[in-house]
Amino acid sequence: MSTFITALKGEYIKKRGTGLFWLAFARGAVMALVYSIVTIVQFEMGNEKADRIPYNYFTQYIGEMLGGYSMFFFPLFIIIAVSRITQTDHRNGGWQLMETMPITRWDIYASKLTMVLTASLISILSLITMSFVGGGFALLFIETPKVASFSFEFLPILKIVLRLFIAGLFFTCLQYMVSVLITSFVWSILIGFFMLLGYLFLNVFKVIPSWYPLQILGHVGEYEKGSELGYPVTITELGSLVLAALVVYLGYNWYRFKGLKTFVRSPKRDVVLVAVVAATIILSYFIYTPNTTDRYTKTIVSGKIDSKQQFTNIVITDQFVSDTVAVIPVKNNTFHYEVKNDMPLSAYRFVMDGGLNGTFIIGNKDSIYLDVKQYGKAIDAKITGTRLAENSFEAKKPSNFHITSIYLENNNIDNVDMFSNQLYKDWKKDMEETTEFRTADNYTPGDDYINQLKQIQTLTFLNYWQKFVSMRKVAYPGNPTPESEGIKEIKKMVPLNNSALLANEEYFNYVRSLMIFNDETDIDENSKALKAIAKLAPGEFKDKMLVWQMRNSIREASSPEEREALVKDYAYSFSNKRFSQNILALNNTLSHIEKGKQAPAIALMGLDGQPASLVALKGKYLVIDVWATWCGPCKQESPYFEKLAIKYKGQNIQFAAISIDKQIDKWVLDAKLKSKSVLQLHANDGDKFSADYDIQGIPRFMLIDDQGNVVNAEMPRPSDKTFEQVIRKELGLEEL
Repeated sequence: MSTFITALKGEYIKKRGTGLFWLAFARGAVMALVYSIVTIVQFEMGNEKADRIPYNYFTQYIGEMLGGYSMFFFPLFIIIAVSRITQTDHRNGGWQLMETMPITRWDIYASKLTMVLTASLISILSLITMSFVGGGFALLFIETPKVASFSFEFLPILKIVLRLFIAGLFFTCLQYMVSVLITSFVWSILIGFFMLLGYLFLNVFKVIPSWYPLQILGHVGEYEKGSELGYPVTITELGSLVLAALVVYLGYNWYRFKGLKTFVRSPKRDVVLVAVVAATIILSYFIYTPNTTDRYTKTIVSGKIDSKQQFTNIVITDQFVSDTVAVIPVKNNTFHYEVKNDMPLSAYRFVMDGGLNGTFIIGNKDSIYLDVKQYGKAIDAKITGTRLAENSFEAKKPSNFHITSIYLENNNIDNVDMFSNQLYKDWKKDMEETTEFRTADNYTPGDDYINQLKQIQTLTFLNYWQKFVSMRKVAYPGNPTPESEGIKEIKKMVPLNNSALLANEEYFNYVRSLMIFNDETDIDENSKALKAIAKLAPGEFKDKMLVWQMRNSIREASSPEEREALVKDYAYSFSNKRFSQNILALNNTLSHIEKGKQAPAIALMGLDGQPASLVALKGKYLVIDVWATWCGPCKQESPYFEKLAIKYKGQNIQFAAISIDKQIDKWVLDAKLKSKSVLQLHANDGDKFSADYDIQGIPRFMLIDDQGNVVNAEMPRPSDKTFEQVIRKELGLEEL
């Protein structure tokens, strides 16, 4: 140890002339300061969301830089630092001089490597330190985040430092070995650059193995929060330690024996070499081979809720008919519940008190743990358990670009072969990317989920193909569109009678389009679809197809008589009576808001906090804008609505905006900034209001006459000229 310290002191003295540590500090500092400038330039006033989970400003600030730093700035520094510290002695004959001193070759090799690792640590610490400086500087120019804290989070920061340092070990040791063995400064630099550029290039195509040294570093930025299971480092970062140890062993012995041939001449050394390499391969295999979670013996949903609010229940519903699958009691904001009902693998919605909700993937015999954080209207759920990988994939699911869609948008339907080949290429690319997903802890989704996901993704391409065929049918009547072998392969992926897939709208649209493709009857598509679905064999598949189509058909019915006829013909033909009840309930709601019916009562509150109701507004026509502060389209339509309110201020009509916000204070703040010509109201029970008026989305506009009767429960938007024409007609004013 004493000779190693002596060698280390010597390296420190030589380091003074290289400016290595200053370079290390500058690399980290520049990244942090550049990012602070970018933050200031890109900042938009009012862009900070008030409804979000509280977070630490500086920890998040550092996390946002990890991608650029770990993928480019840090490896670039390693290349330069390693070459500088090794090549100085290559040029001056320092390696040979040191070998004449009373120190071992290991001391020489390890002391230089230690200096490089020290410089790497300085660069990382510089990034952290200057992030606080740069982040604080940015606060002088940007709006201070309302829900952010500004303390120094020691453990999360330590975790970032540890992950970056360990992730960089493999690449550092590999570059060091190359630089020691190659005396040319240019070649050692070029090899490092080629490795870096190769990574950046291949990363675009997602074909880099997870053990590649720069991919390990890239994972730090890709998984900025680290292990989802709470470990200090991720599994790939642990692999960096193993591979770094192998490279140090090989590099040192290569240097020690002045070549590989000399190293392997001894049988004893050969045995050790084989043992070390074999051990590394075995360890790397276990580290980098993806894992899958085992199913459980029961279906369990458990977890905790981090919130100032005390919750009493969590309701789990399916996303197809919104049926309640389970009602989970919550005590002291913790819960543990065994679901007895059948839960086919799918995405389910969980709804907490107050309407806060989210989704998660679960199936039969899964054990899911929900770590929910709630603040105001914001909710964040970390999901672990047997479907960790599936839920992680859903949260990060990429939106892929397809050249095929461009062909359709530009009506490129002449060349069938070209379209078929491109469709097949796009599909194959998506299928390959589906199987490549890994969590930070190297878990991959189960085969059942992958198969289901592939089917769902394939639906996009099947609908592309069906649209292509339909367009050609119109453009080239009597000219068939042949299916290539690739198209046939794609079509085999998705069965036409899978009721589980009907939770996906694309599947419904695909099956529906096939069912009515050859129907030349001169009626609308909804009617064609109902006729075709009615011919299916009784069972779950028919029920789900029918209930989906019936919802569309009765909502789009042109008259009450048409809607009642649809209900009479189809509402009682379900095998499962709950679907009949669902359709009858929807019809009942629609019948209460059809033209001429008394508008359902709404419990309202004014800006002064006093109760209000529609009855108090009788005597004037009432135009209603249903909105919320978080709704983007609502904000786009609001100026048009206010402009018309001012224009018709002298007429017998009142313009009113009814908010369905959960947070009253947020509504009050926004509403007070709007035109005084619009009466600002808040729905006390937004869920009941939405149910009574069948509000599927907002903004929603309605017109009620001076007697409190519905004129139009779903008007065009104010930006549409038809909106004003409807109002003028009811007021008896001449057309514009």
